[in-house]
Amino acid sequence: MQVIVYGIVTLLIICVYFVLSIKVGSRYEVVIAEYKDRYPLMFMASVSLYIIDGLKIMERLYGQISKIQQKMISLYGNRTALQHTRMYVAQLISTALVCLLGTFLFTLLSEGDPTILVVGLLFTFMVPYAMISRLATQEKERKDKILTELPEVVNKIILLVNAGETVQQALIRCVTTTNDPNSPLIRELSETVNKMASNEPFHQVLNDLSKKCGVQEISIFTTTILLNYRKGGNDLILALRELSHELWEKRKNISKTKGEEASSKLVFPLIFIFVAVMIIVGYPAITIM
Repeated sequence: MQVIVYGIVTLLIICVYFVLSIKVGSRYEVVIAEYKDRYPLMFMASVSLYIIDGLKIMERLYGQISKIQQKMISLYGNRTALQHTRMYVAQLISTALVCLLGTFLFTLLSEGDPTILVVGLLFTFMVPYAMISRLATQEKERKDKILTELPEVVNKIILLVNAGETVQQALIRCVTTTNDPNSPLIRELSETVNKMASNEPFHQVLNDLSKKCGVQEISIFTTTILLNYRKGGNDLILALRELSHELWEKRKNISKTKGEEASSKLVFPLIFIFVAVMIIVGYPAITIM
């Protein structure tokens, strides 16, 4: 009887998915085409987006989804954060549907084993949670990269301003002479330079840079420039040198922390290697005895 129930549930999930897929059609085709290279399970995105809109998940679960949106703002900026949030929630729903279908399918193949059902349901709830945790890790890695790159940018600005360049020209040179145009800080500075080229106010451009990065040290950097760039000369240079010294110390601390994390990750492989060596060495002795 249980096997029949699991079979009916599995068939029902598949049928509902195909019915919704046919009903949705090409409604979300443009959005999916724009984000198809950024998120997995995009073949299920149309159904997931339809579920989001139909059940009004973005509005009803705003308290929980706003946390995801804050991370998207940090990763992608205010302009596209909302759409990235919708696509990420759609990815969570698609993953949950795949896990749920797999749970009932494997339970059916195991002739109704309740252990597989319980483990599968736990897995269905844990995977989206792990994905959200991974998003927080990506945000932290981005901030660490920005903090790691910022001291070099500040040093370049100090050298260029000392050589007679303005702050605006120094920022442009930092972007055009970089060795890694795909770094998060350089991407933000490139956008800043494009805004300056469009004749947007300099103070507004730097304020946008501070908000977009979402890093305290960037806010200190932009505030330091705004307070001193009109004066120029030694005041700006001294302020930037003091800031540079603090940023290099923070970069050292980040490198030290990452080194400690890397060494701690090696502990478990070493334990497994030790156990394997003990088995290899000890097994012949035990068999002889």
